[in-house]
Amino acid sequence: MRARLVLALVMGAVACGPHMHGAGGPPSAARDWPSTVAAAQRAAGGGHYRDAEQMLARFTEQYPGAREAQEAHYWRAIFMLDPANQARDAQRAVTQLDAYLASGSGLVHRPEAQVLRRLALALDSLSRVPVVVVASPTDTVVRPSAANLAHEQALEKENEKLKDQLEKTNAELDRIKKRLAAPKPDSGL
Repeated sequence: MRARLVLALVMGAVACGPHMHGAGGPPSAARDWPSTVAAAQRAAGGGHYRDAEQMLARFTEQYPGAREAQEAHYWRAIFMLDPANQARDAQRAVTQLDAYLASGSGLVHRPEAQVLRRLALALDSLSRVPVVVVASPTDTVVRPSAANLAHEQALEKENEKLKDQLEKTNAELDRIKKRLAAPKPDSGL
């Protein structure tokens, strides 16, 4: 009887073992991911993007190659693109999205990641436009960069040349009109 009881307890423990999530069990990506992503989302929601980034980076280091670690790349990119993030970085977001998309099939957020990657590339290219925007309480002033100023000055010079040529052409047309309008001397007929 006692042997059957011990055998039943052992069988029960073996059957329940993979499903138990006790503190004594070895860490696993599947078990740790929900709490990690929830904590990172709370941190980012509270404006603590650096903390969220560090949590997710540690997770990818701890579980390289795990499906959940690939999801961490996606969330890192999301937080890097958030306009509220003072340290936002579209190029780093592209790098994270590339890592996510390169990880293979079965990605939960593949379509979203593809769209976000295109948006991040567009944002990155816009950030390289040589125009400085300065906002004031009353209005927004756009100040061209030095390269744009030089280009504008060259265009103004060209515009002045064209105006001068137009004035000379108009003066010549006026002389021709006067000559044609002047009465012709009688040839004596």
